[in-house]
Amino acid sequence: GIALACLAARRFAGRWDDLPFGIEVLAFADEEGVRFPTALIGPRALAGTLDRNVFDMTDADGVSMGAAMRAFGADPEATMVLARSPNRILAYLETHIEQGPVLEAEGLALGAVTGICGISRYRIEVTGETGHAGTVPMTGRRDALVGAADLIAEVPARASTLPEFRATVGQLSVAPGVVNAIPSRVVLTLETRSTDDAARARFAQEISTRLAEISDARGLGFTMERSYDQPAVSSDPALLDHLRAAAVESGCGDRLLPSGATHDASAMADLCPVAMLFVRCRGGISHRPDEHASAEDMDAAIDTLAAAIERLASARLSD
Repeated sequence: GIALACLAARRFAGRWDDLPFGIEVLAFADEEGVRFPTALIGPRALAGTLDRNVFDMTDADGVSMGAAMRAFGADPEATMVLARSPNRILAYLETHIEQGPVLEAEGLALGAVTGICGISRYRIEVTGETGHAGTVPMTGRRDALVGAADLIAEVPARASTLPEFRATVGQLSVAPGVVNAIPSRVVLTLETRSTDDAARARFAQEISTRLAEISDARGLGFTMERSYDQPAVSSDPALLDHLRAAAVESGCGDRLLPSGATHDASAMADLCPVAMLFVRCRGGISHRPDEHASAEDMDAAIDTLAAAIERLASARLSD
């Protein structure tokens, strides 16, 4: 995404005076927030929405983000003065591989992104009673893992009935976690993604209700707490039109699709209008060493980005 932005900007070398705006290429670090339980701190710093409490968050070894940044030679407090004025920013365009199979399946190089999904994450704890696996009868057991398994089966069954909805149980911790003891405690995570914020809220309520039913039936206790929430972001209609027209002009069709992954654009939306362009990736593979986009598709993305900037400039000059 950064390289293509640089190459698109280079198309305007020697023509800067013809543009009614400047072009900046942004390179954000740690979009994913892998080490610490947060994400998108770069665009949030520019948008002025960064919470300084994130620097107190710790990794698995108890190291805070602030300490890690200082050890690297960075200044956490300096990020708090990076906020841009929305009066000086016209728009933000981002290019990214699709990270999915849709474009490849349809034989298309590019797609314009209609919106970026919202994300909600929950920590669910199910508690029961442990006992010897060989001496406690099956009847009357308060097996926390069995209750958790009932709930886990509900998640994909319910999510698959909703349009463009994703729900995943991604982590599971079982105690006491030994082969000959009944599980007394299970902690699991639930993540939901959708461009419909209300659908995510309804899904969470349904899961909470079902969890209560399962717990009552099996004599278990439970808690369900939301640990993260990020609202969905829609692409700016005018910017989206520019990208769509530019893609058609580049011979890449007029495919629209939502983003099931979050991106820097979702945080930049608090600062200015945003839009995104997806590039086809082989096999829909992402976050792996064999992630691949062809040179031809990347060329098409550069053409489309440059054409979209031209259209944005023309619209600006005609205002």
